[in-house]
Amino acid sequence: MNKVLIKFSLLAAICLLPVWANAQMFSVGNEAERRANPLAPFLRVGVLPIDFTFTGDPAALSGSSLAFRGTTAHLAFEQGGFNLGVSIGNDFTGLDDRKYFDLSLEFINPFYLIRRPNFGAGIPIQLGTKLTSVRSDAISEEFSQTNLNAGAGAILRLIVPEKFGITTQFIPSVGFSTASGGLIGGNVFSMRGKARIDFYNLIFSKNISIGYDYIYDSYNIDGQEYDYDLSGHALTLGISL
Repeated sequence: MNKVLIKFSLLAAICLLPVWANAQMFSVGNEAERRANPLAPFLRVGVLPIDFTFTGDPAALSGSSLAFRGTTAHLAFEQGGFNLGVSIGNDFTGLDDRKYFDLSLEFINPFYLIRRPNFGAGIPIQLGTKLTSVRSDAISEEFSQTNLNAGAGAILRLIVPEKFGITTQFIPSVGFSTASGGLIGGNVFSMRGKARIDFYNLIFSKNISIGYDYIYDSYNIDGQEYDYDLSGHALTLGISL
């Protein structure tokens, strides 16, 4: 597993180099220019309603499934092609007898086929990893999977300088997933959709962003007791840092 993580990190670094170089160019200038930069970092907070559905063989379960439907709290940091997110759900967020946690890290590098001052369209390449955990006080079993994935999709970007920017993208991906300890594994198919409306210098010279994310992970794990589909729709509000 360490060799796999090393290879994944190298690929992520290669994928992120053009984004980092572009961000460095934008970082030169006065404070107002950085605030109006479409690649400005954002801190995002919001909610992520989740539907966690069991899709395996019921006969493989030692008890009942960990399936649930409810709302989690979501926090994220985004800068250019670097996205870090965490979601937490428990009794406080309205989950009955469930504890949910996920931590995701994504590197996205868009290759624009159409590049104009105010408009871009292209193919984003994504490398990502995600830890997902679901527990219940009434069930001894725990769903705990870490997946590594890669994918490509489509991206559109519209920018009105010094006013606002709109970005939409959709990326399907495939990867493999392992349980804690690496004893049980399988494959995972994922889809990510994202829409952002960023308003520049809106409040106290800060950029404000309205965000929507569609999340779908389909786990096909050896033994079928950990075969689940996870889908969610995140609504977030972001502020530039």
